[in-house]
Amino acid sequence: MSMNKGVTIAGGVVTGIFLLITILGSVIAGSTVDDLENFDDDRSPYYTQSVDGEVTFTYIDEDRAGSVAFEVLLDLDYVDEDKDGIVDNCNGFQVTVTDENGIDVTENVSKMDCQYDEFYAEDPMHEGKVIHTYICDTYFSSDDCSLNSEYNVTVTLRNSTETNNFVLFDNDAYSVAMLTALSDDIGAALGGGVLATLGCCGIPIGLIILIIGLALSGPQPPFQGYNVGSQMPMAGAMPANQMPMAGAMPSNQMGGVVSTQAPMQSMQPPLSSDATGTNVPDMAGAYANQFTQPPTE
Repeated sequence: MSMNKGVTIAGGVVTGIFLLITILGSVIAGSTVDDLENFDDDRSPYYTQSVDGEVTFTYIDEDRAGSVAFEVLLDLDYVDEDKDGIVDNCNGFQVTVTDENGIDVTENVSKMDCQYDEFYAEDPMHEGKVIHTYICDTYFSSDDCSLNSEYNVTVTLRNSTETNNFVLFDNDAYSVAMLTALSDDIGAALGGGVLATLGCCGIPIGLIILIIGLALSGPQPPFQGYNVGSQMPMAGAMPANQMPMAGAMPSNQMGGVVSTQAPMQSMQPPLSSDATGTNVPDMAGAYANQFTQPPTE
C-alpha cells in the first residue's frame, strides 16, 4: 500500500498526544468531581465550647473586606410550637459581650436572632443547636468591632446571673476554608474539563492528518529503462563480437536452427616444385597432352 510515511507518522503522533490529553483531563475532572461529592464540610474544628458559660475570641479581618459573624449556639430544639416566629425557649437566655477593658459593648457588636425558619428546620446548619446571637458581623452588617481586639462572651439565664454553657462558632474562618477548598476543586475540575475538551477537539485533527498520509503516495523510485542512445538487438541477430563455435549451429530466438551457407573459396591449382619466380607451368597444355599422347608401356 502506497502512503506518505512522514505525514502518516505526524498524524499518528498528533492523534496520540491529543488522546493522552483527553485521558489526563478526564481523570483530573473525574477525581475532582468525586472530591466535590465527598466534600468534607465538618464544622466541628470551628466550634469553641464555653467554660462556665464564657468564651473569649479575637476579632481578625486580614483582607479588610469584612468578617462574617461569630455565632452563639445554644443546645435547644429547633421548634416553634406557639407559632410566634421565635424558637421556643430561646428568649430565656441573655448574651453579654465585653471588650478588653471589661466595657459592655453588647449593643454595638451583637444582634439577637432566635428566629424560626421552616426551611432551615428541614436542613439545619448546626444539628441540635440554635443560633441565639450574631457577634462582630462586619460583612453583612456594621458591627463596631476593632481589629485584633479580644471580646468576652457570656451567656446567662435571662434576669439571672446563672451562666449557661454554649458553643461559639467561627463562621468567618469556616466560610473562608470552605470557599478555598471548593475553589481549588472547582478549578481542578474546570482545568480537567478544558484539557479533555481540547484533547477531544484535537483527536479529529490528528486523524485527518493520518488519513491524508495514508492516502498520499510516497516518493517514487527512479525509472530503470534503456538509454535513448542504445539499440536493442533484432530478433535472430547475433552480436558482432560473438562468433559461433566450430561445429555449432546458430539458432534463432524461437529455438529453431538457422540455415547458413559456407563461404565460397577460390580453387587454386597446386604449384609444381619447379615453379619459381614468375615461371608458372602451362597447366592447360599439360592437360591437353594427357589425352593426345599415347600411353607408354
